[in-house]
Formats: sequence, C-alpha cells, structure tokens
Amino acid sequence: MGSQPTSEAYQALVRSLELQVTLTSIVARGGGVERLLTGWQEHTGEPIAVFHRLGRPVGRSGGFPSEVLDTVAGQLESTAAPRIGEVMHVIEHGIEVTPFAGNDVVRGFVARIPSGTEAAELAAPTMRSLLALEYERHWYLDDPARRARATQLNRVLSLGDDAAVRARLRGVGMDPAELRGVAIEARTTTHAEVLVDDLVVVLGTPLIRQRERLVECLVGADPRRRLSEYGLNAPLGIGAAVAPRHAARTMQQAGLALETSRRVGSPIEYVDGASHEFLIRAAPVEYLESFADATLTPIETARGGEALLQTLHLWLIERRSVDATADRLGVHRHTVRNRLQRIAQLTGHDIEAIDAQTELWLALKARGIRGADPS
Repeated sequence: MGSQPTSEAYQALVRSLELQVTLTSIVARGGGVERLLTGWQEHTGEPIAVFHRLGRPVGRSGGFPSEVLDTVAGQLESTAAPRIGEVMHVIEHGIEVTPFAGNDVVRGFVARIPSGTEAAELAAPTMRSLLALEYERHWYLDDPARRARATQLNRVLSLGDDAAVRARLRGVGMDPAELRGVAIEARTTTHAEVLVDDLVVVLGTPLIRQRERLVECLVGADPRRRLSEYGLNAPLGIGAAVAPRHAARTMQQAGLALETSRRVGSPIEYVDGASHEFLIRAAPVEYLESFADATLTPIETARGGEALLQTLHLWLIERRSVDATADRLGVHRHTVRNRLQRIAQLTGHDIEAIDAQTELWLALKARGIRGADPS
C-alpha cells in the first residue's frame, strides 16, 4: 500500500512524458497550432483554445465551445490579463487561462477546461512552450525579421526612382500599382510590438517598422477594411494612394493624418487634392472658431452680410468667374463685382490674391459652409 502513491505518480509522469513527446512530434512535423490543439484534446480529454496578446482567438480544439470564445476574449480585453506565472479563471465555464511566453514576453494565452489529471497538469508547461514556438513561427516574431522589414521600408522610402522602387518591391514579393502609408499610435511599446507582428499577416506587408509606440508601414491596398476586421482600436492615419516612387510622400501624409486621428478619436485618411478639408479636421475646434470669426465677422456683420458671404462662396466655387457666379445667383454681373469690392473693403484684403482667397475659403469651410470645391 505504501508504494501505491509512488506508483501512481510514476505512471502520471510516464503518461506526461509520452504526451510531451507526442506534442513535440506534431510541432516538428509542421502540424501547426490547430493540429497541436487537437492532439492535446485527444490525449488529455481537455478542450483547449489559444488567444493572441490582444485577446482575440487564433485557434481551438473541436471540443472547446465556440460560443465561449467571446467570453474569454472579453475578459482578456476588459480585465487585467494574467501575467507570466499567473492564472485567470472564467468560473462560469470552468476555464483556466494562462499566458505563454517567448524570451520573457507574453505571446498569447491558452484557455483550458481542466480534466484534473496529473499527467495533463505536468504536460501543460510543455504545451505552453510549444504554443509560444508555433506562435512565433506563424507570426514571424523574431528580431532579425523585424529589423529586415524595417530596413526594407527605409530603403523604399529613400528611393525616388520608379524603376528602383518597383525592383525593391518585387524583391520583397510586392508589385502594387499604388502604395499607401499607414501610421498607428499604439497604447504601449508592447502593443506596438504586437501590431508589427500581426500586421505583417493582417495587411500582407513586409514593409513595416516600429519606433517606440509608433508603427508605420506601406501597403498596396486600402487597409481600412482589414484593420476594421482586425479590431484595431488606436489612432490611425492613412496616406493617399500614390505611385510607388512617391512612397515617402504617402508616409508623411499618414503621419499628418495620425495627428488628426489622435485628436478626433477616429481613423483619418489624407486625401490628395482636398488639403483644405484635412486642415479643417486637423485644427482644434476652438482655433477654427476664432479663425472664422476673425476672417468673416466683418462680412457677416455688414449690411447684406448673408448675400455677401453667399456671393463670395459661389465666386470661389466657380473658379473666380463673375459671369458664372451671377448666373448661379440670378443677378447681374455688376452686382457680383460690387459685392466683391465690398468684401475687399470690409476685410482689407485684395481678394484677387491667392493668399486672401485661401484664407477666405478655409474660413468658409471652418464656418461649416459647404458646396462643390473650387479647383
């Protein structure tokens, strides 16, 4: 009788070692995460699922309830996720959630419905180590690859010759007709690392870099849908679609758009040819109100101010054509000229000057007056 506990412990250890060998063989043969999870359930009877560092599911065994995935993901996102060595319990479903790590950095989380067997408990650390290995392999989480991608991006940004840029892009497996810059401000540097690793796959780009909390990349297709499906919740700026030789320009635009996104709390896309709209969105509301007041109040408070503003707006829309403006208003062209002269007197500007026209147009936009843009 005295030797029975020892014998049971020994048998549990043997079963655990056999399980570890089986799981390691799955990884060695390139079975992938799904096969690894299935193998775990087959040999332990424990349903299991894997979540990456942002708390979203990336795989599960057949026995793990699909409807529970959102519950676990919600707890990982809304509560303090467990750190290395900690366990989070989803009590209502009998689930244990533990992190798995590589190089002391949390790579993701594994959720198990424990069977209570000693063999499974003994093998659990090996399972987490194998998941960390598979996660890094799948998502290209290695420093040399990160540095290589950043170097490739920097080289593309430094080139201005179309042939040279296209040759560089083909060298990394890209051949887009146009490029767009993407700039994202992560919550933390760890979050930035996650984004770099994930966006390589999500956006299909090998041209990406991280600078502290800033993540920048070049993509060949509109990234908004994929980023929305990914669930990105961070300030986001997107540059205009440009020919590959203008890669540096679209990246700069993405950076400008990011500044606005940070302020307004939503993704911002920089649109070529509509810089006035971008400037309006970029400026603080208080500044816009003060700017519009300073520019337009002399016109608004004058007798017939509403007609003066309407005339000014249409004149700018109609490419400074007095005749076209008169037709739009249904008045004589001399009336339009008189009103423009009156606006010049009230503002003290030569409204034929491009600087004055730009200031007046931006003020009208800031005031909320909308219409077809002037060319």
